[in-house]
Amino acid sequence: PVHPDTLAGLNNLAMLLKARGNYEEAEPLLRRALSGCEMTLGPCHSGTLSCLNNLAMLLQVRGKSQEAELYLGNALNGCLATLGPDHPDTMTSFNNLGMLLKGLGKVTEAEALYRRALACGEAKMGPNSPGMLTAENNLAVLLQSTGRLEEAEPLLRRTLAARVIELGPSHPDTLNSLNNMAALLQVAGRPLEA
Repeated sequence: PVHPDTLAGLNNLAMLLKARGNYEEAEPLLRRALSGCEMTLGPCHSGTLSCLNNLAMLLQVRGKSQEAELYLGNALNGCLATLGPDHPDTMTSFNNLGMLLKGLGKVTEAEALYRRALACGEAKMGPNSPGMLTAENNLAVLLQSTGRLEEAEPLLRRTLAARVIELGPSHPDTLNSLNNMAALLQVAGRPLEA
């Protein structure tokens, strides 16, 4: 077995390469880290689940959506089994798989994941936790993209207000929410409110 610190180093180096746009160099490192984590730590260890998620997100960027979907599904199942439905890492897995599915046009499945994330996380993490706000924002954007503006607007307004309070008005997530709200108002024919 490979030492866990070595595996963490491989994972971290791969994520640095990914951040720099060196996807081809990052992928084999993440695959090696995942294989080592599965052998050394086991398939449901948090380090293994993190590697699984990281590899899936890289594969998504590289256009390997089917493989990414498989890995994100495995990561979500592992998080649910190991950490439970209301853990922040599980919330991240719900969101990541939901975003991938939405991008693949599987809107109904993505919506179900976002709604499940919201239902599972609110009691333990609170309505203004980062994971909850991300899931709420993602659900609202999905609803908007399917023309359900009346459902999306209150979610976007709540997310924006919470992010202003929790993160401040100039935080990137707050600005993203502000942009999403303006886009919804534009689509709704209310550009003066945007």
